[in-house]
Parts: sequence; C-alpha cells; structure tokens
Amino acid sequence: ERLARAALLGDNLAELAVENGWCGVLLNGFLRDVACLRTMPLGVRALGTYPVKSGKRDWGVRDVPVCFGGVSFRPGDYLYSDEDGVLVSDADLHAIVVGSNKAGGSSG
Repeated sequence: ERLARAALLGDNLAELAVENGWCGVLLNGFLRDVACLRTMPLGVRALGTYPVKSGKRDWGVRDVPVCFGGVSFRPGDYLYSDEDGVLVSDADLHAIVVGSNKAGGSSG
C-alpha cells in the first residue's frame, strides 16, 4: 500500500496544463480537487486522491526519461489511456491507424 503525504496535482496545475495545450497528465502519485478536474478538458490518471496540497520545493526537470510501474517513459513517447489502462509507444499509433484507414479506402 502506498502512503500519500501530499497531492502532486490540483486545479491550479491542471489549469496550467490546459492553457499549455496538454491533453493529459499521468501521475505516479496523488491528486486533489477532483470535482474541478472533472470539468476540465484534460485526461488525468493517478494512483488516487489526497486532500493535502504539496509544498513548492524545486522547479523539477523536463525532457528526461522516467520509470515507474515497471514502464520506462522517454521524451517524445506517445501515451494512450482509457478506463482499462495505459499504453506507451515510441510511435504515433493514432497517425498509423488513421493513415492505414485512409490508404485502404472506404467500403461504403
């Protein structure tokens, strides 16, 4: 069982994600402000919820590989998520599927 000390994402950071054109956020941690997050055009997957917000310590880093849940995530990877789980790929699977559907034509 994982013990939470603070939520990593709340309504303020989620709003920044939306303003920056993000489609979603995958957290190896907890979130808060769930009712507000549900109204935003942002997909969010997390370990759970926790009502205490985190303190601000460092700026963090970007464009570096991370690993959690037994999966490595590299800059430029594509992440797909639904109610059943999360898939990570180094290829744009959506573009591949759309491209193959267009190449095959329509049967009516």
